[in-house]
Amino acid sequence: MTLGEKIQKLRKQQGLSQEALAEKVSVTRQTISKWELDQSTPNLDFISQLCDIFSVTADYLIKEEMIEPDEMPYKKRQYHLSERRKRTILILLSAAALAAICICLICDYFIAEKLSWSMISASAILAGWFVILPLLTAKEKSVFKTLLVASIVPVPLLAILALFLKNSLIFTMGICITCVSVVAIWIVYEIFRKCHKNLWRAFGYALLVMIPTPIAITYIIACFIPEMSRTMTSNVFNSIITFALSLVFFGLDYLFSRKREETNR
Repeated sequence: MTLGEKIQKLRKQQGLSQEALAEKVSVTRQTISKWELDQSTPNLDFISQLCDIFSVTADYLIKEEMIEPDEMPYKKRQYHLSERRKRTILILLSAAALAAICICLICDYFIAEKLSWSMISASAILAGWFVILPLLTAKEKSVFKTLLVASIVPVPLLAILALFLKNSLIFTMGICITCVSVVAIWIVYEIFRKCHKNLWRAFGYALLVMIPTPIAITYIIACFIPEMSRTMTSNVFNSIITFALSLVFFGLDYLFSRKREETNR
């Protein structure tokens, strides 16, 4: 079995499309196709990434002799939820969300003889369900799709809250805070996507992104609610702690990088 045939077989066993595998190793779909057709050969760096993704040894990929799947020399085991388990979890979460919504509506109606706070609770539960939905149903890019939904869902949720509470400030201020939070989340997502091989470094950069985020949110709240104190003491203190933690992660990244370099010599 050639290297390309092994890549194709392992990809299908993992339930990945060529596009999904290409995203994981940061190449194009055409490159994956050429690898599988043995029109080109991945370099050692890509071989290492493929070994991590498929949980096999480099020897298995490089050596051409045939090895049966049950005899495959796995490097490590990775746990992945099967489609059946995902469907089961989705059904259970949907049933729990529906039950919670019904309980809120019934309690609110029988206590106050009208629907008031229950509509807010129902909207929040429904919003949470929509955010989790792509994580359990998406075949590819589940994290990306989950973040995309999480970026959109707050808009109608804030509109519903503002409508039921009859306070437009909730919507306008909430949208501004949501925009800041969403930008920070997407930057962190991109950091981990680019630095997936250096998680310590990714955590360090992510913490640096978190420094200006609460400061911006505090400033937005103060702009909409002038009577609130605009003291920055707590934000400065939190920023110092966050920056110190980021330095710790960068230090760990440096130490592990040096250790890997010494091991490879």
